[in-house]
Amino acid sequence: MPSGNPFFKIRRRYERLPPSQQTNWWVVAGLVALLLALLLALWLYLHFKSLEKPYYEVKGYRFATQASLKQFLRDGRNRRAFGELTSFLESAGVADATAPENLLRQGSDWLDIDEAPFAIPPRDYWNNMLPTLKLIRDEVIPAIGPVDVVSAFRTDRYNRKAGGSKGSKHKTFCGLDLVPRSNISRKELIEELRNLHARLGPDSHMGLGIYSGVRFHVDTCGFRSW
Repeated sequence: MPSGNPFFKIRRRYERLPPSQQTNWWVVAGLVALLLALLLALWLYLHFKSLEKPYYEVKGYRFATQASLKQFLRDGRNRRAFGELTSFLESAGVADATAPENLLRQGSDWLDIDEAPFAIPPRDYWNNMLPTLKLIRDEVIPAIGPVDVVSAFRTDRYNRKAGGSKGSKHKTFCGLDLVPRSNISRKELIEELRNLHARLGPDSHMGLGIYSGVRFHVDTCGFRSW
């Protein structure tokens, strides 16, 4: 091996060391190797963490993760606007119907249509949601149990790309698409909701829509059903 080779020089210096120093050299080399392995493992963890799905599923519907919500709230004035919406709902006594952040969900198909999973409704629409939340808290939940919000306010663009009705009550922050948390059957769910709709009658201005699976729609902007 040529004497000018760096590896050869290192080897010659190592061989000239006394046994105790050779042991120390291996200890240092082992610690360096362990540190490099830990750094590599950390990098791989963070890399694969970044590749995780930006959603979790509830009853077959995709809900954006808390990390996605936090990112949304960091953008522009979103955090301040959300704080104002939360205070508004608390002052109206309906913040206990569902967690206020659930009302930012536009829908479950945002990935398919390349839209943001969250949106904050204009302040002019906030009053529209109050009777809907009261209805859900006081009538719907006692009848079928706790529910999760799949879709609340939608922007015009989101609603259009998702194939929503031009007169969708989601656009005016009056309607909610929901799924029950319990394992209630579709048959039982439909029966309970239709009985509820018939009992409340036109006085409630309740709109009821029943979709596939256990997804359903509730609003208080017109007595009707579909």
